[in-house]
Amino acid sequence: MPTTAFRLISIEAKSHRKAARQKELQINHSTTILSSRITKENKMNVEIRYSVSYGLLGMVQLDCEVIYSNDEKVIKSAQQKWEKEHKLPEKMTGELYNRVLGEGSFEVLNIARKLGLPPPFKIEIPQVKIGENKNIKPNTNSPEIA
Repeated sequence: MPTTAFRLISIEAKSHRKAARQKELQINHSTTILSSRITKENKMNVEIRYSVSYGLLGMVQLDCEVIYSNDEKVIKSAQQKWEKEHKLPEKMTGELYNRVLGEGSFEVLNIARKLGLPPPFKIEIPQVKIGENKNIKPNTNSPEIA
């Protein structure tokens, strides 16, 4: 995988306790590339901001640093595109955003919990239901041999 390292640079979080109760809470996620620079011939350091907005309830914002490794030609081409258009190639951007969302979502989840905000994504906890479906027959088509 071309993204080789992830590091948090800064965390900003706010909870607005005096906000009026909302009928329907919409949680919005956004990611933005802030800067890009070449650190070695085949490595690029990309700073990304990951923000989660809870409407009037609050917000959590992470500034992250991701190291992207690839062929020297790919890295130089991407940096030239960044300097011209402030954009990186689509494939690279997707990989960077996925790394930030993958690692940053758990950070946001912990911060949100500490601030009394709802989780930024749906969490399903498995539950055991005891005493239901007693008529289910055990599977006898098992390939196991004792």
